[in-house]
Amino acid sequence: MKSKIVASELMFESLNRHDIHLSLLVADTGLWVNAEFHNRLVRDTGSAAMFPKVRRARIGQGERRGQIVDGVRFDDNSYANVAIKRATGLGKSAEGFEACHIWPLTCYDERYHTAVANIVLLPRALAGLSDHAIEIQTALQYRAFELYRWYPKDMQQPVKPEFYPSNWREPQPDSANVRIPSSVSSSLQPTSDELSREKRRELTDRIVDWSRSPNLNVHKIIALVVQSLNGINRNDLVKQVADFTQSKSPYGAVASLLTDSGNAYGRVFEESEGVISIHPEVKKLIHAHSWYVRESSDMKRLVV
Repeated sequence: MKSKIVASELMFESLNRHDIHLSLLVADTGLWVNAEFHNRLVRDTGSAAMFPKVRRARIGQGERRGQIVDGVRFDDNSYANVAIKRATGLGKSAEGFEACHIWPLTCYDERYHTAVANIVLLPRALAGLSDHAIEIQTALQYRAFELYRWYPKDMQQPVKPEFYPSNWREPQPDSANVRIPSSVSSSLQPTSDELSREKRRELTDRIVDWSRSPNLNVHKIIALVVQSLNGINRNDLVKQVADFTQSKSPYGAVASLLTDSGNAYGRVFEESEGVISIHPEVKKLIHAHSWYVRESSDMKRLVV
């Protein structure tokens, strides 16, 4: 019986063997809120969070994005994205970045989910590593403490890690034009249009990334629908996905491309009377990129 090969373990072993420090890349490319903005937010509202009644939904426990329980709204990462991009003054000009929480699991606490001192914008290629690489986590935590003199109340004050980058990208200029009311109120909440625009931008970035990676299952699923031209019956698509990708959950993979809620891929498809096709809002973007299907041992480009 073959032993299991874990990609993350293999990667970290290689990094250690070659003495490569990913925290150096994070230090060079991470985008931070100016400390003055954080100080002003705490002083004027009494909270470090931009949206203090919002936290990440625990999907595994049945919570849903948009649900409100005891006055707390459940989110995916949309409010955190809006919070840091508004606080940095970057808005939609920050392309290809993900809002990453610096302290693990704090996204599930409304005190910290949108705390700008608890979020950093990282290039998407590095963002996932912040959840797994201890070196990155400890470097980010100490850097946040250096900048804001802040850390979650339930945590211990961070200490400088053994390896710590000496040069960090300077925080964004103080976004003084972002209004902070004298007390936390609904006027601080992002509009539904703002959240929708954020979702569309995220999906656009994802589609571009997926189009460049023909070995990804999501690329292959989109390719199957693209080649169908006039749409494909949902059950037939699920069967093809199972055969083509060996996905353990082909039905769920298809469903994840029909919605932008929770941790779904995003609304790339639409369904009408059981037939799935490319959603009109992303059809032009999908057709602007190459999608591949596998025939025998060759990759065939779909001309769309």
